[in-house]
Amino acid sequence: MSIFEVRVIELNELQNYGFIQFFRVEILDVQGYGPTFFGRVRYALNGVEQEESLPMDLSKGIFIATLRDDQLGDIPREKLEKTLQEAAAEIIKIVRHDPSMRKLLAGYDYLAYDEVGPAKKPDKISENNLQSILKDYPYLKYDKRYSKPPEVLKCRVINPKSPRQAEDIFEIARRLNVATNKDYKVFYGGNSSNDANFDKVWTWFSLRELNFQKVRSGEK
Repeated sequence: MSIFEVRVIELNELQNYGFIQFFRVEILDVQGYGPTFFGRVRYALNGVEQEESLPMDLSKGIFIATLRDDQLGDIPREKLEKTLQEAAAEIIKIVRHDPSMRKLLAGYDYLAYDEVGPAKKPDKISENNLQSILKDYPYLKYDKRYSKPPEVLKCRVINPKSPRQAEDIFEIARRLNVATNKDYKVFYGGNSSNDANFDKVWTWFSLRELNFQKVRSGEK
């Protein structure tokens, strides 16, 4: 039977982003295996601490979920996504330099969870594959500004009046997974009225690679 505890890393150094503030990261630590690389970030929205948390893939340095449209209110979706990307980078720095994590994972680079070595060149394969797939969906464009390839790939509807189907998003994800042999999950959103069919009025979607890596002691 595994014995585990939740390690908490405070985010006191992190700036207050105004509409959202991040308090701490909770990481599951399994005895005999060490910490997992999946964390939950506790946060406040418009000054009110939320009961739920935002999950992060600490091996990739990205949030793997975002806020629902009904949580945003007047906050633009683009502003939220940019804030989450900026905050994720800062949170990873704090986790990486936390003394308890260094003690548990001595000799490892906590951003890549591999032996420390020269920085790897950006992987453009997924990005190029996605742009090739999008040629079959002329109403969509790749949003390079808010993407972080290969972990986060974001797309937008070019013309708000263009007809669209949510099925297209999942088909694009399936094709990308086959082409890259990776596991991308779909997140999509946009602004809609209560009587609108959200599957037909979404304005953006993100493909996020979920790759939960484990560091196993003694393996090379």
